[in-house]
Amino acid sequence: MKNGYKLSALAVAILASASVSANVSADPTPVNSPFITDVKGNIVEDYSAKPAEPEFFSMRMFSTPAEDRGDWFNMSANYSSIQGVGSDIVYDFMLPPLKPQPIIVAVLDSGVDIDHEDLKNKLWTNEDEIPGNGIDDDGNGYIDDVHGWNFLGNSLGINVDQDTLEVTREYKKYLELKEGNHWIPPKKRKYYQGVEADYLENVEYYTTALEQVTAATEQANGYKAQILALVEHKDFTVDGLQVLLSHSNADVVAAAQGLLGVFDSWYSFEYLESRTSRYKESLDYHYNLDFDTRRDIVMDDITNPWEKGYGNNDVKGPVGAHGTHVAGIIAAERNNGLGIEGIADHAQIMAVRMVPNGDERDKDIANAVRYAVDNGAKIINMSFGKSYSPRKHIVDHAFRYAARKGVLIVHSAGNSKTDNDIKPSFPNRFAKHKWSRPISTWMDVGASAKYADDSMVASFSNFGQETVDVFAPGYRVLSSTPDNNYAAYSGTSMAAPVVSGVAALVWSHYPELSAKELKALLMSKSRTYPELLVKKPSSPEDLVPFSTLSISGGIVDAEAIFAELASR
Repeated sequence: MKNGYKLSALAVAILASASVSANVSADPTPVNSPFITDVKGNIVEDYSAKPAEPEFFSMRMFSTPAEDRGDWFNMSANYSSIQGVGSDIVYDFMLPPLKPQPIIVAVLDSGVDIDHEDLKNKLWTNEDEIPGNGIDDDGNGYIDDVHGWNFLGNSLGINVDQDTLEVTREYKKYLELKEGNHWIPPKKRKYYQGVEADYLENVEYYTTALEQVTAATEQANGYKAQILALVEHKDFTVDGLQVLLSHSNADVVAAAQGLLGVFDSWYSFEYLESRTSRYKESLDYHYNLDFDTRRDIVMDDITNPWEKGYGNNDVKGPVGAHGTHVAGIIAAERNNGLGIEGIADHAQIMAVRMVPNGDERDKDIANAVRYAVDNGAKIINMSFGKSYSPRKHIVDHAFRYAARKGVLIVHSAGNSKTDNDIKPSFPNRFAKHKWSRPISTWMDVGASAKYADDSMVASFSNFGQETVDVFAPGYRVLSSTPDNNYAAYSGTSMAAPVVSGVAALVWSHYPELSAKELKALLMSKSRTYPELLVKKPSSPEDLVPFSTLSISGGIVDAEAIFAELASR
C-alpha cells in the first residue's frame, strides 16, 4: 500500500466521498513550515530566521554572551531583557541557610539517557533494589527498577519505538463496529464521527504534504544535477550557491537561481530530507490502521487497565531524546563546566518511560503515575498530550491518587496553538465524571519566548484563561540529548520542566510546603505584564492582553517566590 498506511475498503470509500471539515486546527500548519516538529508538535529543527535581540543590561557576568545562552531560562528578567525565571539570581543571592533536601522528580516521557554526562549524578536510585540480579528485591512488582521503569518493553529487552496515534486506534474501533453491523448508541456514534473526520483529514493532509515535498525534492535534485554537469561545486546551501550567481556560464546561473527558488520555500536539502522523513513516518506508523508493534512486544493485556508489572528497566529506550531534554532542564548538573545548568540542584530524576513515538496509552499513563507516587516522587513532569483519551477514568483515578499523596503534577499545555478552554487535550485535571472536582495539585504550562514583546507567547503554544495555569520559557531552549549531546528544542514540553525545576528548587529549601501551597506560590508570584499585548497563537493577527491567556496571567518567577518565602 502506498506510503505504508492501509485503509479498509470502507475507509477508502469514505475518504473518496467525504467532505472533511477542519477539526484539528482552523489554521493548519503549512506543509513547508520552517519548523520541523516531532509527533507531539515540539520543534526539534528550526529553519526560521533568528529574531532580533535587543540590547540589555545585566549585573551577572557569564562565560558566554548572555544573549547566546541556550539555557536562558535561568536568567533574570529583573536584570536583563530576557524573560527567564531567575534561578541564577536565586543561587547567587537568595538561598536560605538551611541544608536543602533532595526532591524526586518523575519524568514521565520517551526515556532518559541515564549515562549522560550532565545527568548521571542527578538520578533517583532505588536503594532497595539490587542492580542486575533479576529479582524484584523491594517487592514493588518491578524487577531491577534501579532508576525507574519502562512500560514500553518486554523482559527480553525489546522496546516499542513507533506507535499509532489515539485517533487511529479509535477510528479502527469504529470501522470494526460498522463493518460488524454493531449497534452504536447515538452519543457514541457522534463521538466516532468526529474521530473519523479527524483521522481522514490528517491522512489527507499528510498524503498531500508528502506529494508536495517529494515534488520539491525532485526539482531540487534536478537543478543540482544540472549544476554538477557543468561545474564542480560542493556547497549547495543558500549561502554556498551565491557564488554561482556570477558564474560566466549562463546555464550554471540559471540552475543556481532555480535551486535558490526552491529553497525560498523549502530552505535546504536537509530540510527537504527532514520533511520527507516526518511525513512518511506519520503515514507509515501514526495513521496506519494495521500497525501495532505493542501487541507483539509488550505482550500485556491491553484490555486490562489495572494490569501492572509489564515492561523492563531500560529507561532510555530506543531513542530517549525528548525525555533526556526534559530531564536536563530540570536537573542538569550545575557548575560542572558541561553543557547547560539545570534549574534544581537537588532534584533527583526518576525516569519513567511510557511515551512512544506516537500516542501514549491511558493504561501506561495511569501505571506510570502510580509507580512514581509509590516510589517517592514529589513532582511528576508530563511533557506529553493527545487529542483522545478513551479510558480517561483510569487516568483520573491515578491522578486523584497522586493528589491525595501530596504530589505536584506539571503538564505541558500543548503545541497546537489552540484555546484549551474550548478544545481540551488529554490528560487534563478535569474528571470524566462531572461531579468529581478537578485535580487540585495539577498545573498546565504554556510556552513563552525570550523577550517581553508581542511575540512573548510562543507561536505554537496552547493557552486558556481557565485551563492553563502559567507560562514558562519554552522557545529555543538548549538542553541535554542522548550520548552526551545537547540541542535546542521548542515546545510546551520544554516549558513544563522549567516549572517542575522551579518547584523542585523551592521545595528542596522549603520542604514544609504542601503541594497546594507550592502551586499557589508558583501562580501567585508569577511575573505579570499588565500592559503587554501579545499575538494570540490561534490568530496571530490579533493582539490580546498577555494576562488573558492563562489563569495566573504570568510567567513563573523563582526570584519572586524566594523573596516571598524569605519575608515570612
